[in-house]
Amino acid sequence: MMALSEYEKKTLEQIAQELERDDPKFASKMKSASGPAKARHTAFGISAAVVGCLVLLTGVAACTPALGIIGFNIMGAGAYLATKRLGSPRMRWRPSSSPSIGSAELG
Repeated sequence: MMALSEYEKKTLEQIAQELERDDPKFASKMKSASGPAKARHTAFGISAAVVGCLVLLTGVAACTPALGIIGFNIMGAGAYLATKRLGSPRMRWRPSSSPSIGSAELG
């Protein structure tokens, strides 16, 4: 990888400042959504899934069900870790404008 020149660093800093000023919510979301922590988290999950798959295959080859079950659990945990988000998604409850079915009067 090549290092950035001073001009490129200044330009990127200006773009970041403009983004922060124009849309602070999006800018904060972009800062928290990426980074080395997420990459390490994903890499660890993928590695665990591969190790779990190898343990599972070893258990099948050795005709050892317990080893196969352990490998399956490691593989599943690794897949979960690889796909898990660092931050919890923000869900907003928005009531619908139409009346619900349960609120109709019976008469």
